[in-house]
Order: sequence, then C-alpha cells, then structure tokens
Amino acid sequence: MRNAEKMKIWFLVMLLSFMPFAHAFPQQGISIKGRVVDNVYNEGVIGANVVIKGTTTGVITDIDGNYMIIVPNEETVLVFSYVGYSTQEIKVGGQRTINVTLSENSEILGEVEVVAIAYGNQDKKLMTSAVSSINTEELLKTPVTSVSNMLAGSVPGVSSVQTTGQPGRDAAAIYVRGAGTLNDSQATPLILVDGVERDFSQIDPNEIESISVLKDASSTAVFGVRGANGVVLVTTRRGKSGKPTINVSTSMDLQQPISLVEQVGSYEYARFWNIKQNMTLSNPKDLFTPEQIEAYRTGSDPIMYPSMDWQDYIFRNVFLMSRNNVNISGGSENVKYFVSVGYLYQNGMLKELPGQDYDNNYRYNRYNYRANIDANLTKTTTMKLNIGGYIGQIQEPRSTVSDQTGQDQNPWVIAQIWSHPFAGPGFINGVRTKVPDDLVPLGEVLRDGMFVFYGQGYNQNYETTLNMDLDITQKLDFITPGLSVSVKGAYDNEFGLDKIRRGQDIIEYQTVYYKSYFDTNGQMPQTDPDYDKTYVFVPTGEDKTLSYEESSSRAQSWYVEGRLNYDRTFGDHKVSALFLYNQSRDYYPKTYTYIPRSYVGLVGRATYSYQNKYLFDANVGYNGSENFAPGKNRFGVFPAFSAGWVISEEKFMDKLDFIDYLKLRVSWGRVGNDKGVDSRFMYMPGVWTSSGGYYFGINNSTAQTAYAYNATGNPAVTWETADKQNYGIDVHLFQNRFSASFDYFIEKRKNILITPQSTPAIIATTLPNMNIGKVDNHGYELMLSWNDRIGSDFNYNVSANVSFARNKIIFMDEVPNLYPYMDQTGGSTGRYTGLYKFIRLYQYSDFIEGPDGNLMLNPELPQPYQTVYPGDAMYADLNNDGIVDGNDKCVAGYANRPEYTFGINAGFEWKGFSFSMQWTGAKNVNRMYDIEYRIPFTNAGTRGLLKYFYDGCWTPENQQGAIYPRPSEDSESWNSDDSTLWLADASYLRLKSVNVGYTFRNSAFLKKLGISSLGLTFSGYNLLTFSPMKYLDPESDPNRFGDYPLVKTYSFGLNLNF
Repeated sequence: MRNAEKMKIWFLVMLLSFMPFAHAFPQQGISIKGRVVDNVYNEGVIGANVVIKGTTTGVITDIDGNYMIIVPNEETVLVFSYVGYSTQEIKVGGQRTINVTLSENSEILGEVEVVAIAYGNQDKKLMTSAVSSINTEELLKTPVTSVSNMLAGSVPGVSSVQTTGQPGRDAAAIYVRGAGTLNDSQATPLILVDGVERDFSQIDPNEIESISVLKDASSTAVFGVRGANGVVLVTTRRGKSGKPTINVSTSMDLQQPISLVEQVGSYEYARFWNIKQNMTLSNPKDLFTPEQIEAYRTGSDPIMYPSMDWQDYIFRNVFLMSRNNVNISGGSENVKYFVSVGYLYQNGMLKELPGQDYDNNYRYNRYNYRANIDANLTKTTTMKLNIGGYIGQIQEPRSTVSDQTGQDQNPWVIAQIWSHPFAGPGFINGVRTKVPDDLVPLGEVLRDGMFVFYGQGYNQNYETTLNMDLDITQKLDFITPGLSVSVKGAYDNEFGLDKIRRGQDIIEYQTVYYKSYFDTNGQMPQTDPDYDKTYVFVPTGEDKTLSYEESSSRAQSWYVEGRLNYDRTFGDHKVSALFLYNQSRDYYPKTYTYIPRSYVGLVGRATYSYQNKYLFDANVGYNGSENFAPGKNRFGVFPAFSAGWVISEEKFMDKLDFIDYLKLRVSWGRVGNDKGVDSRFMYMPGVWTSSGGYYFGINNSTAQTAYAYNATGNPAVTWETADKQNYGIDVHLFQNRFSASFDYFIEKRKNILITPQSTPAIIATTLPNMNIGKVDNHGYELMLSWNDRIGSDFNYNVSANVSFARNKIIFMDEVPNLYPYMDQTGGSTGRYTGLYKFIRLYQYSDFIEGPDGNLMLNPELPQPYQTVYPGDAMYADLNNDGIVDGNDKCVAGYANRPEYTFGINAGFEWKGFSFSMQWTGAKNVNRMYDIEYRIPFTNAGTRGLLKYFYDGCWTPENQQGAIYPRPSEDSESWNSDDSTLWLADASYLRLKSVNVGYTFRNSAFLKKLGISSLGLTFSGYNLLTFSPMKYLDPESDPNRFGDYPLVKTYSFGLNLNF
C-alpha cells in the first residue's frame, strides 16, 4: 500500500475511534482479538474490516493490523476483508485469538495482474497477445546461480538446455517456441533488462521483480529486427512508499556432480583387455598375465598393481556454494528507492592435492549491486534512475590440452575416460607416483587421474559490468488528459581481464619399480624365485614457478529512446497509443570489433477496448540495419494485429456463474531478422586479403605475397521475415480457483539468410548470405492451475503446463541426395545426418561356414561393404540393393533441444509452514554419443574403459544380453560409425526444485530485535532425474570435448525481514 493511502486510512481509524460505537458492539459476549497481515510482506493490514457475518457490527484493524471484537457466541462467523484481498470467513468456535493472513486477489484488484510488455505494462485481463510471466517469489525458491536455469517448466513455451554446471559458466541456452530458423545459434530470443538489451544470466534473483516472455508477433513485432525469436523481458524491483523494509537472506549450499561416467577397476580392465585381444589372436605378450590379473583382483600389491578410482581420488563428492543478499526498500510519495547488494561464492569439485603450492580448483565469486530510484521531480514530472551490475571472478584449472588462449579442448573427456586405473597409486609421501609404462601390455603412456590438471596452472577471468538507465516522463495533461512524453537513455560498460598462470611441461613425480625390474630393465620374470620386490622410487622432473600472462577486453554500448504515450478512458471506451523512436550502438561487437554496430527504429502501438470486453491492438515496428544496402532494403516494416473477446462479460454468460472469466485471443504479425551466419555489412563487396604466397618461374626461392578474395557481397540481400499466427483462450472457473490457458501458434519464416549449399567447391570462394531459406514452425502451449484454501490457514496450489514446438525445413538449398531418407528438407532442424539405422547385433545364427571353413555372413542377409563377425552391428539396407554402405545412411532422431517441455508445480502454506516443488520434463530430444563414448578403450584403443562397455559389450560369454558390439579392433570403424545405436533418447523427468520452509512471525522476542519475520528454508535443485539416457545426464553434451558435469544442490537458507 502506498504511504499516502496508509495515512488516510490511519486518519480514518483515529477519527472513528472518537465516535460513539456503543450501539454497534454488544457489551456482553466473547472477546476475540488477533492480527491481520498480508501474504506478501507479512505486514499488518491497516483498516481491514472484521465484521460479524449477517450484521453490520464490526471493527477495523489499527496501524499494526491488530483488532479486538466482542462476539455473541462461539457459533459466530467473522468476515475479514480488505480492498484488493480475498475475503475470509472464520467460525469462532473455541478460539479466542484469531490471526488472519489475507491474500491478494488479482480479480478484485482493478488491475488484475500487471504484466510487462514491450515498452510498458498492461493489465493481463486486457491482453490480446501471448505472454507468460514469473515473479520474484517463484524465482527465489530455486537455489541456482543463473536465472536462465529457472524458466523451463515454469513458463509455458520456454525450453532450456543446460549442458554444464561449471561455476560461472552454467547458464542455459533458452528457446522460445522452439527454433523457427535453420540454425539454432540464430534462434535465441532477445533479452531485455529494464527495456535494454543485456545479458541476464548473472543477475541476482533478489533484484528481479518479474520475467515476462513475449511469444507471438503481436507482442514482439514492435522490436522488429530483434523480435523474431521471442523476447524475454526482465523487470528489476523498485521501491515502495512507506517505512524502510530491510531483507537479509543467506544460504549455505552443498553441491554434488550428477553426470560423471563410470570407469571399471584394474581387474575388470585387464580381464576385458584380454578378451578383446583374444578376438584377434594376439601375441601373448599383448595380454595381461594371470599373475597381474590376480594381483589386481586381490589388491595384494596396491603400490605396483593399484586399482584406483580416479574420480573419487581427484574430485570432491560435495562442494560448497553460498548465496547472500541484503536489500532495502522504501521512500515517500515523492522519492522511492530499492537498493540491493549480493554476494555469491561457488566452489568447484577438484580436490587440493599434495605438491601444488597453489589452488587450481574451479571457483566463482560474484558481487552484484543495484540501486533503483523513482522520484517525482514535479507534480507532472517523474524520473527513474537505475544503476546496476556485477563484478565476477571465474577461476578454472589449466589442463594438458589448454591452448594458447587457455580454452580447454577436452579435459573432461581425458579426466573421465582416458585415465588408467593401474597407472599409479596416487601420492606416496606427498609425491605423485606412477608405475612404469611397460609394466602392462598397452604400449601406451599411462595416465593417472592427475594427468589432466596437476601442475598445469590455472586461468582467472575477471569481468566487471556497469549498467545505467535514466528515464524521465513528463505528463502533458494540459494538452489533453492521458498524454505524456518520455525520454530514456542507457549506458553499459564491461571490462574483462584474463590472467593466465601457466605450468611447465615436466611436472615433478616419481616412478616406482620393483628392484629386480629396475635392475634388469624389466627382463627378469616375476615368477623367478630370486625376484626382489623391494620398491625403488625414481624421481623425474621438477616443479617450477608458474608463468604469468594477461590480456584484457572491453565492451561498451548506449541506447536512447523517446516515446509519446497516450492512455485515456472515455466511459466504456479505453484507448492507448504509443509512438517511440529508439537507437542503439554497440562499440565492440564480436565481428569487425572496431566498427560499432548500430540499430535504429520507430515503434507504433494503438490499443482499444470497449467495456473491457472487445479488445483490439495494432503494433508496427520500423527498423534499419547496417547489413542491408541503403535504399529500399535497409529499412523494414513489421506490423502486427491482435484482437480479444472477453466472453464472460456478455449478458448471456450471467447464468453460467461457475465461469468467472473467459477470453478468446487471436493475433497475426510479421517480425524480422537481419543476422546472417557470422557476417556484417552483407551488401558490401568482398575484400582482398593476404593469403600465403606463390613463386614465379623455376628455381625461385623468393615468394611473392598472394591475395585471396573473401566472401562476396550481395547488394540485394534483405530482411529475413517470419509471419506468425496465434490463437488463444483463457478461462477462470469456480470462483477463480481453476484457471487454464491454451495457445496454438503457426510460424512461416522465409528469406532466411544462409550461405548457398548447392554450389560446387571448385568456385574456390565463399558465397554471400542470401535470402533463400524457408522454415515452418507450429505448436501449442497448455497451462492448468488450481488454487484453493481449506479453512483459514491452509492454502494450496497445483499447476501443470506442457509446450510443444516442431519446425519443418521447406527449403535450405540442400544438395540433391540419391534417396529421400537422406534429405534434411521436409523434416525438423537439428536432426542428425549420415546415420546408419541400427537393427541389432549379428549372432552366430546369422553366419554359415564358408568354403575355407571360416564363418561367412548368410547370403540371404544384406551384405555390409566390409567383413563382419558375430557381435558386430547390423545396419538396415534402406535402399534394398543388398549392400549396406554409405548409400544407406539417413537422417534420424530429434534435435538436442526438446520438442515437448513439461512442468508440474505444487505447494501449500499452513500457518508458518510452506512447501513447494517443481517437476520438469522433456520429450522428443536426442543426444549423440561422440567417438570417445563408442569404443572400449576409446578410439586410441589403449585408454580407459567405461563400465557400460564392460557390462554390455558382446563377448563369447555375453551374447544374448549384449547391448553394444564386440570390442574387436577388426570391426571397430564399422561398429563405431555414426548410427542410431549411439543416438540416445535424452527425454527426462526431473525433480527440478523442492522448497520447504517455516516462517516465524509475531514473535515478541523477534520484535525486540526489530525483526518482523524470520524464515528458515531447505531447498534442493536437480534432486532426482529419470531418463532413458543412462550414463550421462540427459542435458549434458556427450561430445569428445566434454563439459564440467551438471550438479545437484542442497540448500539451507535464512531470511530476515526488518
């Protein structure tokens, strides 16, 4: 409530207290007292009505929300009410103290639910476009570091893919209504924070008021060039008039990895190695000896014949995270403020190992700050000033495969798959210890678990951001009521500093030998009775001081807009209009860094409603882009129209009293995109650049500089456009307990900017982006929810949502294929190409004895282009020519973004207790295991062995239960070729978050400390996952580069309100 309203109500309370109320209250009866508070801030509700049902007898609450009333008997029912809140009725019974929490009722409030839309806000009841939102209360329930991981399952129409849990780099990729274009990298939505394009993944959730997702053309057309893939609007919190409120929150979180693949021990490794070698009749010297296998099995010599679980040895099973925030809000009618300071600490999963005098663990420190100020400069002039940003430090270990920039190529594949369980016993007397490479028959450098990160140094990335907005609005009611003019300016600055502490190539370690092995260079057999097994430790290398390098980067941008607003109601007619000019400039874009990127645009919007029943909206965006030639192509017009009909306001609906609200919506619009594939200034001619050299004549050793012509320009290039339709229905039933929303959408995108694919490589140049691609997209979203109350204290809610989006390639300039099953055109984007269709594994019954006495494949079966054996993969002969070869490879599967996204949310509140949980799910999504995950001992044939190969590979002893092909190198290339065998179903159902809490209120002890409420919470994130993808998390990326694993989180929190 506003301060002025509080003062008015309190004045009324004081005035009424001097009036004679003796006639209104019976002097005999039962005395009932209590306190009425609101459900949002747990503050006393001033002036709430407490009335005996069926009479006019009642009282109003005082400035603290307290009341006292005399009732005639225990059968009396008290009615508690206040404007904008749901009314409650409570029977007195044996109670003498009745405390009540009133919940805001958006249906009673004149402004139902205000939702952020493009360049403003709108009453949700009057909206005709497809918009979904989530508020700060829901955001704070999930213990994550990046806001981007909170949307999927909470907001219909939004899917996200989080492939890594690395501290500071765990943001998810977000898609709104799937992908409407050919390239997923070009399908990400526009993100706006307080109306300015910015990254939101590192914003403290405590700073956010709401997140709105604009999905159809009616809501996004005004963004023109930038709104083709949907828009995510992030609105930060603002101050409210009244006494200062201080909120302090802190949490201690425990995290665990959830997607580490499992290796076998030394005994299983050696046994399986021999099975593999025996399939090709190997030399006995290529086998582990029975004595070695027995030593691994019994663990009789853990120094020379160890069986190490390197993941357990070098990775923590539990690591820490802490989230902390202090925010203050308050102000007067003329000046309001919201100030927030946050600190996040996130540790990584590497253990501290002996021998390193530095800590190379993954780590993230982030300091967030924000100050939002609203001021009335005059009676008709208002100002909004926002200052925010963060300071972040990311630390990550360098590895053996770090390149010159410090970007790791595949450390997690090496860490999880390449290491050998028998490479060494770990640290002995504080020194890393290995066994001799030739102790085992691999013929490979043995890698222990420390091989990847140990002694390699670390990288630190510092990033500082500063965002500033200033918005001034002047009312022009002297011209006509409802007219106003506004100007807004924003400035963003980022600075990055990379520090590289590089380790040396040779790190100190020691090799352990048996004395007889060392003395005879391994020639003396261990079966010799004189074999001396005394340990000999031989040191190698030395530790050196880490080298130091640093580099810096920066980003800078500004944004300005001027807008003219009109909003007025004439009886049954409500009219609003917007005219806006905006311009932005990015000074350090990724392409042509030192040439600023600029946008300019005009926006128009008009809305009309009659009796809040018939709703009409018209929007238009007019944008210019540097990518198109001056003249007819540089600027584009993007119109959109929508209409709504609130059927529940019609008189013929009066008898259907169970329907509280029913609205139909329809919209059409055109949005645009100007971004091609890694290109700017697409209309301009190509540039000649130096490229190698050439020699004139013969016997001439002097090279002349050669020049090459890069991508040619396309002066006719123009806007990529998408025509979108949306049909929706919103309904509230049973006194607003039940609500539902359904949207069906159709999108037709044309003139997609791509480089032609069908031209021959002999032209020896890169062709320009051309407007030739076409993609159709369609889908639906359904949201159902039930909110109710049992008695006076128990509130509960259940909601579910499902989203579906599927696109279809109409044209992509695909090179003509021999067979239709090879075509990407006609299917959805992101599917996997060039795959054999796996049927099963060959069995002995598929073979007959050949003339030479060897097995040969039954001639009645399709014949692979290479020799196969029992246990190899059987692929389908798709073209029915009797031969299985490259002509049988097809397009298969789904993209790595899901077509279906599900969300189930449920919770309750009872007195001080609260509980909520969220389940999320995804369907029609695939992951392709890369080569490292397809071959036992990897494609090198001599590295680590994953447990699922040991358990599931075809061997002579394991034929019927086998899942994967035999491990023989004879057929390795055939069995590991791209096929549906390695295409994993990555559908999942995940317990995304759980939150359990208790809030202490009205405590005399807390009041003495100035604390209005104290909340204790336990929350969890990614606690349970059910998926057909067994060995890795379904959102992780099983490619040969690898990623830091996803994590689950257990959080213990404290929240104080003053």
